[in-house]
Parts: sequence; C-alpha cells; structure tokens
Amino acid sequence: MNSLNEKGVQFLLIALGIWMAKALQYPLSVLIVLPFVLFSPLAGWLSDRVCKTRLLQAMVLLQVLVLTGMSIGLWTQNLPLAIGSFTVFCVQAMFFSPAKKGLVKDMVGTENIGFASGILEISSMLALLVGQIGALYIVYTLLSIWGRDSGWEAAAVPCSVCTIGAVIVLILSMFIPRYAPQSTRPFEWNLLWKHFTQLRMLWDNRVLRNSEIGIGYFWFIAGIMMLIVLQMAAEANPVQSAADFMQVLGQQKDSAILFAWLSGGAISGGLVASIICAGKIRTWVATAGGIGMTLGCAALAFIPYGTPLFFAALTLTGFAASGYLVPLNALLQDRADDDKRGDVIAAGNLVDCFLGIMSVVLQGAMMWLGISPQWQCGILACTSALVAVFIIRNMRRM
Repeated sequence: MNSLNEKGVQFLLIALGIWMAKALQYPLSVLIVLPFVLFSPLAGWLSDRVCKTRLLQAMVLLQVLVLTGMSIGLWTQNLPLAIGSFTVFCVQAMFFSPAKKGLVKDMVGTENIGFASGILEISSMLALLVGQIGALYIVYTLLSIWGRDSGWEAAAVPCSVCTIGAVIVLILSMFIPRYAPQSTRPFEWNLLWKHFTQLRMLWDNRVLRNSEIGIGYFWFIAGIMMLIVLQMAAEANPVQSAADFMQVLGQQKDSAILFAWLSGGAISGGLVASIICAGKIRTWVATAGGIGMTLGCAALAFIPYGTPLFFAALTLTGFAASGYLVPLNALLQDRADDDKRGDVIAAGNLVDCFLGIMSVVLQGAMMWLGISPQWQCGILACTSALVAVFIIRNMRRM
C-alpha cells in the first residue's frame, strides 16, 4: 500500500503536469531518490535500533498526514503544497524501506527468504503497476467525464481516495507482529554523513557487493525504462498545448498501456522466480534474467512501436528483469548480519538511488541529444549484456 500510494500520487502529479503542459516527471523522479541519498545511514540505524514494526506504524501514520496535505493542495490548486507534501512522502518512503525489507528474515528465516523476498517484490511491483496505470487511467476517465478544465479535480479525487486507504492501512498495521531490535548502537551525529562508512561495509563483503551491483543495475534500467516509456507515449501522441484535450488524453492512455505490458511482465517474472527460489536461493535465475533483459532491450531497439511483437518484447524485458532481481534481493537480505541488516539495506538503497539519479540524467541527456527511444533501448541492451557477463562470472562463487 505504501508503494501503491507513493507511485499513484507521483503519476497523479505527472498527469497533472501533462494537463498543465509542464514536464514534472523529471523533478519528481529526482525527488523520490534524493532522501535516500541524503539520509540513508540514519534510516539504516533506526531500522536496526528500534522495533521495525513500530517504525512501520509510525511511517504509515506519516503517510496519512502527507496524503492529507497533498489532497488539500490539489483541491485548492496549490501546486507547491502538493509537491511539498509529495517530497515529505519520499522521505517517509526512505525510512519505510529498510524496516519493511528487514522484517522478512525475522518472519520467515533463511530457508524461506528466497520465496518470501520474491513475494515482497511482486507485491511491490503490483502496487507500482496499479499506482501508475490507475492514476493515469482515473485522471483520463475523469477528464473525459468532467471536461478539459477539470484537471485539478481529476487529480484531487483519487488522491483523496488514497488518503482514505492509508487510514485503513494504519489500522491494519497495528496487527503486524513485533520483533525485538537486534542492535544497541546509540545515536551519533555522524549518522547524518556516514554514507561512505555504510558503503564500505557493503563493499568489503564480496557476496553483498556483487548482489548490490546487480540490484543497483535493476533500478538503473527500471528508471530509464519508465522515462523511455513516457517519451514513447509522448512522441506517439504529441501535445501542442494543454488545450489540446484529446491529445492529452491519448498520451495518458498510451502511457498506461505501455506500463501495463512492462509491469505485467515484471510481476509474472517475479512470481516465477519466487517459486523457483522457494526453499533455496538459486542464483542461476539471476543469470537467466540478465540474458533475458539483454534480449528484450535489443528487440525493443528494432521492432516498430505499437506492434504485437513490440508489446511482447516489452513484456519480456519486464519478465526477465524481475526474475533477475528476486534471487539477488534474497541473497542480500540473507547474508547481512542480523544486527546490521538495516545498515546493509540502507546502503543498498543509497547505491540504488545514486543509480536512479543517473538514470534520470542519462535518459534526459539522450533525449536532449535527439537519440530516439528505440536506440535508447539499444544502448540499454549493451549495458545489460555487460551486467549479464558480470553476473555469470560472479554468481557461481556466491
């Protein structure tokens, strides 16, 4: 639910930006990852030091408050308040993540962590899918019904629904089992700038290092693919002005369709990988996924946009990428020391977010240079091939 609401309100703002003829997708993509870069050590310490369940409950309460602020901003047509509330939501997600992932091993142990971690990733991806597509589709539908002057209301209504959903989640979170914290480290001010210490701890362990390199690349390619999909939809349905009502709606609809194929493949791939990894983490799944990502991106570079083969290639890319991620995530969570698991996950989040920022910068640069979305996929095929070789060479020793 945290993932669904965060991604949902992000794409509500993106849809609102399309309606206002403002490119909000790039600043919003940076806002999502910036808190992880700034406060990752503090989040890792807090996840190890306090009861993770209590931390989750506090973050769900904060979610209710920020969604309320965002809804007020949309209803009153106050864009700074809406974006400011979304910024706080991104900080909330940063503290939420290591606690959420850190609970998995406490709940299921080593034997089942491959399957449980995969289910966690699938549920998050499903939530991202519903959030992305749902936000665009709802805004598209409400604009169709209410007319082209109702962009603020079309974004405010689903945001208010998310706020009500967050209240229900807050109530349900009170039933999550509690587990004692594994660490007794006191708070130190250097937690505000201890990023490199965390990264060194991650880097010094070969298994954790290699796992995180693979995980980080997943979020790198995921960030670029999200923006490429938005660019594809924009080029297929160019919007000359916000008043061009039908083109605005067509662009949103195309974006939702593309996300459905990509995310649907990712959910299917994660489910298959989770079943394969039930009872034991099987690293060869990551190798197969790396090869599949390479083939999927290469196919997208040459297959014409909008054809059945194009959608099949988009689905294959998501399927392979998700299958590639599941065993790597499980390996990272399992091999981290119990009293430092939050630190390890937070350090991994920091790497993921650096690469997420790089993905925004790189995709923006490729678009600025006039590189077509198809050739951008070709570049991703080359980088995916290099990562696949890295995974093949290192997974056998993990």
